[in-house]
Amino acid sequence: MQLKNYTRYNKVVSIPSDYEKLIKQLIVARSEVGLSQESLANKIGCTSSLIHKWESHKRIPSGFMLICWLDALGYQIDVTKKRPTNNLSVVSKQN
Repeated sequence: MQLKNYTRYNKVVSIPSDYEKLIKQLIVARSEVGLSQESLANKIGCTSSLIHKWESHKRIPSGFMLICWLDALGYQIDVTKKRPTNNLSVVSKQN
């Protein structure tokens, strides 16, 4: 698993590539449904600045808030066993 490094408070933080891919997918999904960060925040009960921090890798959502974020966009997480050579695609659109 590749890690991408970000500097936060003068400290390097490593972000797994799978997590970065998930966040990019959620940003695209938010755009596709036409929600602003503020509208998404109102749907899940947090501030728009928190959405911005999640999307820019300055904060990491708790498991509960990640599920709320996915649900607000009409997505869910499907957990599958990781294959040794492939990355997981963990986001799927609900019907």
